[in-house]
Amino acid sequence: MSNLLVTGGAGFIGTNFIRFWRSRHPDDYIVNLDALTYAGHRENLSDLEGDPRYEFVHGNIGSYDLVYGIMKVCKIDTVVNFAAETHVDRSLAGPDAERLFYETNLMGTLTLLRAAREAGVPRFHQISTDEVFGDLPLDRPDLKFHEGYPYSPNSPYAISKATADFAVRGFFRTHGLPGITTSNCTNNYGRYQTPEKLIPRAIALLNAGQKVKLYTDEHGVPGKNVRDWLHVEDHCGAIEAILLRGKIGETYCIGGESELSNYQLVERMLAIMSEITGKSLSMEANVELVADRPGHDLRYAMDISNIRRELGWQPKHTFESGFRSTVEWYTSPEGRLWLEGVSGNTEQVREGQNRTLPQQRK
Repeated sequence: MSNLLVTGGAGFIGTNFIRFWRSRHPDDYIVNLDALTYAGHRENLSDLEGDPRYEFVHGNIGSYDLVYGIMKVCKIDTVVNFAAETHVDRSLAGPDAERLFYETNLMGTLTLLRAAREAGVPRFHQISTDEVFGDLPLDRPDLKFHEGYPYSPNSPYAISKATADFAVRGFFRTHGLPGITTSNCTNNYGRYQTPEKLIPRAIALLNAGQKVKLYTDEHGVPGKNVRDWLHVEDHCGAIEAILLRGKIGETYCIGGESELSNYQLVERMLAIMSEITGKSLSMEANVELVADRPGHDLRYAMDISNIRRELGWQPKHTFESGFRSTVEWYTSPEGRLWLEGVSGNTEQVREGQNRTLPQQRK
């Protein structure tokens, strides 16, 4: 049995990870620490409330006393750090936004690392992103990110995650914090993704009878940027493999081996939604072209040969089946209700009132 502290567990990937881990390790105890910003939704896991093997704590990873107290009181032996500000567009909103990203992603991670060292936590896994590597050219499909690829982040979000990765590695070498691993993943998709991201945002707009917004480049070419899409359940399976079999001190790259341009993605979405709703949706009628954001990365792609070889992990979902089931969920009554419930959330961080610690673990 293990006692896990999952930070950011009310967010998209954290929610799916807790559900995944509970299904595979039902005897383990999980503390979910989340600040409940606009991207965190406690109701995602409301069915677990009252379960003695699950505890929710409303608070910020930047609070040393809080995170150290959880680690000691709950006898935490594994920290999985999902907590982060994640949206590139928001990180470009100005100096206050940049400061928030650095405070959460870098300083918050440093606080967790210090607390874990002082509390004697033997295992710490850092969730990172492929965006720390920068981008790849569109005309070189042979090039992919890998564990030895140099860091070259292009946005405040990517910079904050890159510096957090270095902080984790530095703690492992300099401060002797044992049991550290890191993973860098490509774009996730699946249930419970906050509609600031492309897929749920586009579906929410279409559900409401509005047009999908698609970036164009400086020449007016729409949606040419390419992303590798990873089903969130496959991502959770990769994290499980790293926690159970990963080599301490190592980094693992995770991807879905499903590269599509944003144009292709929206085109497929419209085709699936046309089938589901019986309404004819098209790129011409249902997409609005908008100016590109600054420094928009061209292409992400991941070489996953290392994690496949060392840990025996590979994606189980094809993009075709995984994407269809995702679109079907967001257009179902349950998914529509969820989207409606979170779409109105403010983008300002809601400071929590409940910062009490869980009960002492026996």
